[in-house]
Amino acid sequence: MAKKTKGMTLKRQKNWLDRHLLSFEHEEIMYEPFWRVEDVRSSGIKTKIAHFSDPERVMHLLSQNELWMYLDIAQNPNIIETYEQFAIPLGFSIPIAKALGVKHPVYIGSNKVPIIQTIDFVSIRSDTTKVAHAVKQESDALRFRTQEKLAIQEAYCELENIDYQLVTSTTLRTVKSENLEALFRHRNISPFMLSAFEMWLSNFLGCVSDDRHARVSRILECSAQVCGISYSQSVSFFYYSLWNDHLGMDWSQRLKLEMAASDLGVCPNANVA
Repeated sequence: MAKKTKGMTLKRQKNWLDRHLLSFEHEEIMYEPFWRVEDVRSSGIKTKIAHFSDPERVMHLLSQNELWMYLDIAQNPNIIETYEQFAIPLGFSIPIAKALGVKHPVYIGSNKVPIIQTIDFVSIRSDTTKVAHAVKQESDALRFRTQEKLAIQEAYCELENIDYQLVTSTTLRTVKSENLEALFRHRNISPFMLSAFEMWLSNFLGCVSDDRHARVSRILECSAQVCGISYSQSVSFFYYSLWNDHLGMDWSQRLKLEMAASDLGVCPNANVA
């Protein structure tokens, strides 16, 4: 059931926050973002997508920019966990707003009930440090009121020793983002397929070495025939290799299999060279 913000009260919002914090603090409880897709009325693109490593968890993303940011986070090998729609308790945000001399956001039509501020993503790196990503449309990020709200987020992150990064649509709207969106569902393969994948990768690199100017689709056919697998499985292995950096490519190029391997920039990465 969607959260109702009409006639908002501090008690109702605190109940939401308690559930959110409980899910964040206890590993045995599935993480619950403060805002879910069904809670937010918007004409923009909202997405539910699988968590990059936890098959039981669904990510709630509230814009196309958030989707692209999530894909960048998901492919980053240095990030081991991420939490979307991460809430800043009022006990932090209200004093921060006062110290900054800015008006704390409140619910429209309420009795000046302050809105809990959320950070789009708070992620944990492999070295246990944390990084926050605030995601905004470029035009929105330039608005004075938006900058005031972002200042609250940045100050909170400084207090909590969380690295803070503002990422705008200009940075996110790239060909690489489109490619990652296509590759995402191929990010994992079954453990039972690992030996077949390793054999395929060796043969694929051999085929590339034989003729770098051949179309990628032809090289995929060649490697599939040598390994005795289907063409579709060969394509899936190829996408898995790109997502997991077994293979490199020119990320400024749209991923089209009819392109020559040389034009697409397909090459072995150092770890498999």
